[in-house]
Amino acid sequence: MTANRKPEEPPSTSSASSRPPVRRSQETRTREARERILAATLDVLNRCGYGGLTTKEVANSAGVSNGALMHHFNSKAELVSAATEAIYEAALERSRVVLGGPEVKRAPLDAFIAECIGIYFDWPFIAALELIVAARTDPDLMTRIRPIMEHYRETTNARWLAVFRAAGLSATQASRVLAMTLNLVRGMAVNRLWNIGPEDHSQQLREWKRILHAQIKVKI
Repeated sequence: MTANRKPEEPPSTSSASSRPPVRRSQETRTREARERILAATLDVLNRCGYGGLTTKEVANSAGVSNGALMHHFNSKAELVSAATEAIYEAALERSRVVLGGPEVKRAPLDAFIAECIGIYFDWPFIAALELIVAARTDPDLMTRIRPIMEHYRETTNARWLAVFRAAGLSATQASRVLAMTLNLVRGMAVNRLWNIGPEDHSQQLREWKRILHAQIKVKI
């Protein structure tokens, strides 16, 4: 009897395949739509500038209707300020990760310069520049983006000043290194908009590191 027994068939998948797909929650769909819109905003801002950015163009880029976009954001200023906040929140998180890494303890000055390059040589800084220039003559936009940028700068400054002090720099030395490095890298970032050779920046940054290490003895 057992010799004639048929081999067992695999379990039927008909019941599993007939189940309806799991539907995303409304909260998930709303979050995903906002993320697409914010990403599209940055893309359009980078391509067209603030003056050329329209909610219709952003909606097309995000793959949503203009009505759906306006459901999330009531105005162009609100839209771009939300996108700006997303940029800086991501930058703060990246900074937090960097500060927790071994490179900061081993070479804090070099790590700070590397982070500045990562922030200001990347395309979101171009989008931020677009907003800063536009906000100069747009009080509503300035009111929206100034607190975002100030929060980012104050938070990042406090983090790195603490690192520098722990490495043995005085309060004056730490403040000067931070301010001068920021101004140097941001100036280079603006120069890059005119396609000035990046090899010059590399040479200048190497020289700046040499000056810092010659003038400041960092406690390892």
